Amino acid sequence: MQRVLDLAASFSKDKTPEMSERDEATEELAAGLRDALVPMIEVFGLGDLDFNAKRGGRQTNYSPVPWVRVFSEKCSPRALEGFYVVYLFAADGSRVYLSLNQGTSEWRSGAMRPINDSGVLRGRAAEARAVLADFADSPVIHNGQVTIDLAWASVTSVGAESKRRMRNYEDGNLFAYEYETKKIPSHEQLVQDLADMLPLLAELYGTPVSPGELPTVVLTPTAEEPAAKARKAVSRAQGRQLDSAARKAIELHAENLAVWHFETSGWTVERVGHLKLGYDLDCTRDEESLHVEVKGTQTLGEEVILTPNEVRHVQGAEACDAAHALYVVSQITLDRTNGVRCSGGHARLLWPWGIRDAHLTPTQYAYRVPQA
Repeated sequence: MQRVLDLAASFSKDKTPEMSERDEATEELAAGLRDALVPMIEVFGLGDLDFNAKRGGRQTNYSPVPWVRVFSEKCSPRALEGFYVVYLFAADGSRVYLSLNQGTSEWRSGAMRPINDSGVLRGRAAEARAVLADFADSPVIHNGQVTIDLAWASVTSVGAESKRRMRNYEDGNLFAYEYETKKIPSHEQLVQDLADMLPLLAELYGTPVSPGELPTVVLTPTAEEPAAKARKAVSRAQGRQLDSAARKAIELHAENLAVWHFETSGWTVERVGHLKLGYDLDCTRDEESLHVEVKGTQTLGEEVILTPNEVRHVQGAEACDAAHALYVVSQITLDRTNGVRCSGGHARLLWPWGIRDAHLTPTQYAYRVPQA
């Protein structure tokens, strides 16, 4: 991986000695991944999916963003379609991502071309994250990034279509682990991170993993591997899903933190979520009125789900005398040792809060089927 990142400074669209070396490095990575997949496939019971690993990053010419993907020959035979796990190397050599991603091209004008509508890719990614949101014990859900940066905007040596292809990788990302240059984790950590991703990919393929865990990987966090320390605290058990009690506990924990925050700031707080008004807390202080929507999540909190009612309330703010705020508590810890308990979390307050259409990703529609 580090060899590929180091070669970014020597990028060329043509086949140069440096690009040939990049090919060799990505092929070596693909071969290593094929070996690493063997025990994972056996443990997770995924032999029928025919997993493979191949390198990419070249159409007619070389791309500034090389990649190596892990995929099912049955469910995603080409990088243009389906879901897969992929190592994406930033164009400037600053980082590489292990990304749970999707096909980002479509048939247009007689050829496979990059999708032009970012909303299509972001919508697919949001829908897929919603499918995976209940995997409470997955380190990917806790620590995976929704936003990635492949430094495509700084590239001047390629055309608009190539830039769109690189941008599509960013828009198509579901969750990703980031590895900075010169700080590539150990082989053991990289194997474990791939093992974190594989059950989620299998779920998207409609093939839930068999019960059990991968053989224990002993991780000794070092100063060079801060990610290992963060992830070690998260259970490695795969496939355990949130139930209604856990969801309610997360919601209540976030709301309790929000109530404490506003009450200690001098507000009188009334909980009104059960009234379905489009917000959770009705806060008053002297002549001020504030409506607060509260969201709790075990993820990094880069994306939260809003109901149509919540969106309408904020976007119709001119018809409401109150100010509006969003209070998000991310990285909440869920403990099932004795019942269901929540602790911790990182709070972020957006106030004033307004919803821009560019920040919304529609994920579903309610369709009333016509009667015959």
